[in-house]
Amino acid sequence: MQTAGTLKRFDPDALRDILYIRRNSFPSEWTYDDAEAYYRAMLMSEANIHIFLRDDGNRIGYLLAIPHNDAVAELKRDDPGMEEDSKRYYIETVAILPEFRGQGGFSKMLRKLTGELGPKAGKISLHARITNGFSKIMQQKGSVTKIRRIEQWKYYRYEEPADYLEVEF
Repeated sequence: MQTAGTLKRFDPDALRDILYIRRNSFPSEWTYDDAEAYYRAMLMSEANIHIFLRDDGNRIGYLLAIPHNDAVAELKRDDPGMEEDSKRYYIETVAILPEFRGQGGFSKMLRKLTGELGPKAGKISLHARITNGFSKIMQQKGSVTKIRRIEQWKYYRYEEPADYLEVEF
């Protein structure tokens, strides 16, 4: 049975698992040399929210949400349409190992995230892939308040269409 839980403090095993999940969940073109340093920094930041999906105790999925304004600072050059919103969190990464997809794991991680956000920030944003259907899935999960198509999303050195979404729960 899959369960979702929040990681509250840095754990080197969690870093190892994030890198494994990421490497085995995304296109090979998305790899980058400083992934370990990046995710270590993400785990060290108390403002970020880390949700793990587990199956029989093993971590099989990961969701990273960061304050939206941090994402704006990082992505404004790639997406000039992003605007600051201090009451919103940005889903920076969501990945589930391929053999565990389609079993409701993403919904469990999303419920855990919205529970963590609670009344302080019941709104999220993200850039969602179109080619794998993720944008459509996200549009069905909550109330979409903004959607904007980016025909060639260049983030992660991989160009494909993506939707920028703002969603409320």
